Formats: sequence, C-alpha cells, structure tokens
Amino acid sequence: MGNVLEIKPLSRVEGHGTVKVSIAGRQVESVQLNLIESPRLFEALLVGKPYDELPEIICRICSICSSVHRVTSLQAIEAALCIGISEPTALYRELIVAGGQIESHSLHLFCLVLPDYFDSAGFAELATKAPAEFKTGLRIKAAGNRIQELVGGRLIHPANLVPGGMGKRPARDELKRLRDELLEVLPDAVKACELFATCPTHLHPANFTPPTYLAVQSDDSESSPVKQLVTSNGQGTDITRYRELLPEQVVPHSYAKQSRAGGEIVAVGALSRLNLGIQLSSRSAQAFFDARSQLLGAPISANVLAQGVELIHSVEQSIALIDTLLDHPATCEPRAPLHIHEGIGTAALEAPRGVLIHRYELDNRGICIAADIVTPTAINQAAMERDLYALASALTGTDESELKRQLEMLVRAYDPCISCAVHVVRI
Repeated sequence: MGNVLEIKPLSRVEGHGTVKVSIAGRQVESVQLNLIESPRLFEALLVGKPYDELPEIICRICSICSSVHRVTSLQAIEAALCIGISEPTALYRELIVAGGQIESHSLHLFCLVLPDYFDSAGFAELATKAPAEFKTGLRIKAAGNRIQELVGGRLIHPANLVPGGMGKRPARDELKRLRDELLEVLPDAVKACELFATCPTHLHPANFTPPTYLAVQSDDSESSPVKQLVTSNGQGTDITRYRELLPEQVVPHSYAKQSRAGGEIVAVGALSRLNLGIQLSSRSAQAFFDARSQLLGAPISANVLAQGVELIHSVEQSIALIDTLLDHPATCEPRAPLHIHEGIGTAALEAPRGVLIHRYELDNRGICIAADIVTPTAINQAAMERDLYALASALTGTDESELKRQLEMLVRAYDPCISCAVHVVRI
C-alpha cells in the first residue's frame, strides 16, 4: 500500500509551494513540486496596454526581482521600437541589476540558507546563534538596497527607468557616498564567500544527475540587448529564437509552466553562469579559482557557494560602474527619441536566479498585442523535481521529519522565486 508525504508549505522560499512524495512500500514512485502561488497572469495583463505602461506593470511581478524585470522589459520595448540609449543610461541600468543581485543573493544566503548551516529554525534564531554572520549579511543587503533606491528612485518597483532613458540622474555626491558604502562591504562579501566555501552543508550527497547548465551570453554589457542562449552541452540559439530552444508546457500539478532545452532538463542561476564562463572581477575571479573543484560540473547544492562568488563580483562590478559614471559629465542627457510603430522585441538578462526573457509584440499605436515572459524558476522547475526524486530515493526509510528537512534544503539551494514563475490557471 502506498502513502504520500507532503511538505506544505515549503519554508524559507519566496512564494508558496509544496512537495508531494508518493511512496509504495520502500520505493519512491514520484515527486511533484507544486508551485501554488495564486496565478499572476501578468502576460495577459500586459495585452492592450501602451508600451510605456508595460515596465510599470511587469516590475510588480515580484518585489525582490522588480529591478531586473523592469530593465528586461525596457530592453524588449526598445528592441521593438528600434530605440537606442545613451552610455550613462546603459551603465545605470547595469548598476541597478547588479544592486538587485547583491540584495537578492545576500537575502537568500543569510536569511534563507544559513539557518540550515547552524541548525536554526529561521533567521530570528540565527541572529542569536550566529549574530556576527547575520549582521554581515544585513550590511551587504543594505548596500544592494541603496543601489536600487538611488538609481530606481525607490527600493522596489523602480520608477526612474523609462523607455529610451531615465528620469532623474543621481547627484555625484550621492554616487560617491554609495561607492564608499560598497567599498566598506566588499570585505564582508569576501568573508561571506569564504564562509559558504568552508561551512559544511547538511544536504545529503545523493546521486544527482550531472546538470546541464543554461545561461545568457553576449559580447555586450548586461544592460544591452543580449545575443545568445547557450547550454553546457553545446546547444545555443539567438535570443530572438528562444522558443526553438526553450518550449514551455503546462503541467497539471503546478501553476508554473515547465521548460526543457532541446528536450533536456536544464538548470539556470549562479552555478550555471560560473560553469559557462561569466566574466568575473579580480577578487571574485580569485574566489572562483580557489573553489573551482567545488563548483565545476557540480550539482545544485553548490549554487549557494556560486552565489557567494557572485556576491563579490556584483559589489566589485558596482564600484567599477560608479567610477565610470563619475567620469561622465554631470549634465543630464535627453531621452532617446521615440517613433511609435509596430514591432516585436525580445530581450534577456541574467536575473539573480538565472535566465529571464521578455518578448512583446506592439501594434502601430504602440499597444501591446502579445507578451511572453520566461522566468528562471519556471526553467528550473523540471530540474528541481528530478533532483527531489533522486534525493527522496536516496533517503528511503529515513525518518519523515529528516526527509522533509532534506527536501526543503534542496529546494532552497535552487533559490526559487515562485511569484515570478506562476503564469497559468489550472484547467
């Protein structure tokens, strides 16, 4: 006779989800990851809206990911309308994306994951057991928040980035203060990476399938339209043809669609970026070199350490971007001219959790007549289910509470953003 073990809800993840493990005797029959956040329906909400309202709407898909959604949306609109942007505008967009990564990675590492390392029920207990580490994480997160406030005009749902340019440019003295703050937390980011490189994880070393990594690659900066989606097994395509590589399908147990690349299950995120050759800054490059044996070809459990490496990179990158912006004249540049016409625009960026794609079709009035958004967690959903099955199978016979704890730790390693992923209504 079979039974069902259900983890409901998943704890310390963004959004609402459950895991259902079906067991017959001592054999795991199936594992389902159910992303049950109320469907957001953002793609449908965008249809019928003018182009300049799209970024305002779509950045509200999630508070944590709002900056990268807005920048990706702007790039897709500008691609559809053939709009160019100035170098300072591109730099500011790159800066706010880096700030979002600092904020997101530090939140995940120190508030959601680190309690597992210290056998804590959550970050409130962690603050008692490991106060120094917890305060380090909060300092780093505050620097990421500051970037988003300064560039975006507010902490979440940035309003200062608009099609063809931006509203108010930050004052030079504000940029200098931000640079000083980032220099102060850079040693904290280095210590954070060292912590996750040396602190033993409690996740069971199951026989996970070697992952196939997927990431965005381009010769341009991250704040310019990107060119290619690539996988670690040699597949690739121009971003405008992403659907040929990443078809989506609806699954009956989840409000999120599932994707496969050329029929293969793929994983996206920090670990994928490092394995596919992201260009790192000096200290992060050294951190990656020191931890390469833990990261290259590794299962998703190493994603936590990969985020630690990227945390250093994002802080260093932000400092370098501010230095470049300070070299530019302080005069405010006009926005790029807008000539409304029909068009299709596709853009992709690496969000903190992995590949993010926006595609819009506009009519000759600039009204959106079709929208498609592919999020990292939707791409990762199939890989999460596969790895959950492997882990549950390896832990057959384990105490139920320990099995639940292990499965939750595995989900947290992927750092899912369920709010971004849920776009469908179950029929």
